[in-house]
Amino acid sequence: MIRIMKYNYMKLLSDKQYLNDIIGEEDGKVYKIKFRLRNGYVVPLIIVFDDFFPAHLPLVSIDTDCFHVPKKPHILRSGLICYLDKEGVIWDTNPSILLDLVFERVEDILLANSEIVEFHREFNYYFSTLNNLKTAFSIYNKTNRVEQINVYTGKNSAPICFLADDEQSIKMLERLYELKITNLPNKALFIPLDKTYKGNVPQGDQFWSAEEIQNLILEHTTEEKIEQLKIFAKNKNNYYYLLEIPLITGQRVRIGLWYKKIEGRSTKSVPIIEYDPSQVFEILPIFICREDDNSLIKRGGGLTTNSRILLVGCGSIGSDILFLLARSGIKEFTIVDNDKLSMENSYRHFLGMNMAIKAKAKVDLLKKEIETRYPNTNVEALNTDILVAISNKQVDLEEFSLIIFAIGDPNVERKLNELVLETNTPAIFTWVEAYGIGGHALLVNITEKGCYECLIKEDLSNYAAFAGKSDIPYTMNINGCSGTYTPYGGVDSMQTALIATRLALSLVRGETTENCLVSWKGQAKQFRESGFSTSSRYEESLDVLENGTTNFIRTDCRVCGKRGSR
Repeated sequence: MIRIMKYNYMKLLSDKQYLNDIIGEEDGKVYKIKFRLRNGYVVPLIIVFDDFFPAHLPLVSIDTDCFHVPKKPHILRSGLICYLDKEGVIWDTNPSILLDLVFERVEDILLANSEIVEFHREFNYYFSTLNNLKTAFSIYNKTNRVEQINVYTGKNSAPICFLADDEQSIKMLERLYELKITNLPNKALFIPLDKTYKGNVPQGDQFWSAEEIQNLILEHTTEEKIEQLKIFAKNKNNYYYLLEIPLITGQRVRIGLWYKKIEGRSTKSVPIIEYDPSQVFEILPIFICREDDNSLIKRGGGLTTNSRILLVGCGSIGSDILFLLARSGIKEFTIVDNDKLSMENSYRHFLGMNMAIKAKAKVDLLKKEIETRYPNTNVEALNTDILVAISNKQVDLEEFSLIIFAIGDPNVERKLNELVLETNTPAIFTWVEAYGIGGHALLVNITEKGCYECLIKEDLSNYAAFAGKSDIPYTMNINGCSGTYTPYGGVDSMQTALIATRLALSLVRGETTENCLVSWKGQAKQFRESGFSTSSRYEESLDVLENGTTNFIRTDCRVCGKRGSR
């Protein structure tokens, strides 16, 4: 149970010299006050506290019983003042000091001069307050030209989604709404304005008229685009428009418009630029929720890239890598694995038990899951052995931007290393160690020297390993040979996937320019209690391990040792 602090709000407010005529119950939470601004002006306010003050900020509103609501940014029509964007702000927990901050921010809003700039900065919010507002999605990636695009509509022709007239966009729409689309008869016009709009922001019951919309287009668009618009003259009952408007803040916002013909003669027209009093339209504003790549990836902190990734191995590490890369904005994948997802590994695998129970190929299950979660991705699934796929020319290593091997089989990886070094494609080898004592990601084929074979010492131990040499295998066994497994947890595989993914993204961004080995180190207590010892490398500092090293490179390596400088 949370202990609730009780404050004497009347005393807290009365102690402030800038507040007068305080009205409210002694032990209440709602108070009417007169707030004297630094310019001497007095504004009547209502302040409301809750049980969790000062963790929760109080609500502050204009007292509409005795004062008009000024048309200012951050003041709602109800009178509520949005005085602080709490994201990332830490405030003092001293109630008196916090109240000073609250009224300082309220005063800033009431005295703000750059009102039009603030309205433009919050354009989407104010537009969302319009009466009769409709909402639709947009998965249309912008161009700088007038273009006819598709609009997916629902009941009564209401727009649901704006999208490009191409196969990829339609496929994404099908995945988003889990439906099969055979035809999109309704069309819309995308109109990107050229000149900065400096006017008022529509809000509440103050929307643009037909003439104002016409002037908006004609005054902020080139003559060439106006002529392009006229080409699309149609005789319809419903006209849809997707506008992109440059604002004085430098932002470019998208809004939609739906022209519904109420009455008028049948004639071809472009009503948004050809106002005709003989034709009556109901013009409905559409708030656009942007689901296109550019806006989603930017908000999600990802990257826009045409990179094509080959992922070999779709177990616990590989599946997490695929998920992380898809979340980062990469959209083109080929995944290779010849194994089925089993219940035994369901706790370590990204797909979990509900998918493991199906006992289907990992690649097929991952393809469906990733393309469902991120409809703009394309995953080619190959349920086969990677060496067979290369031999049969199902996979050409040269066709990819990056190859990631997460198979945990050093004998196969040594062969794959040789094949990679015959190409120009960089590759990452990644694996986790027993009992979660660590994990590794090795980047090769950026520079000539340094490859997977460099890790293999004369005694066939691995340079990168945190596990010391042992005659006893690190594996465990349940139910005979078929039950042999390497003990580590889902957190260990995820941590390994994280360092491999960060290394991959660093490469895609052009931040990494040399071959390197990156490692993370876990606790060794259970490992040692099981009778094993750690290697000398385990004792290296985290700073050295996590920032990457080139110390593994061997000039006498039988694979990369004879290569020249790139």
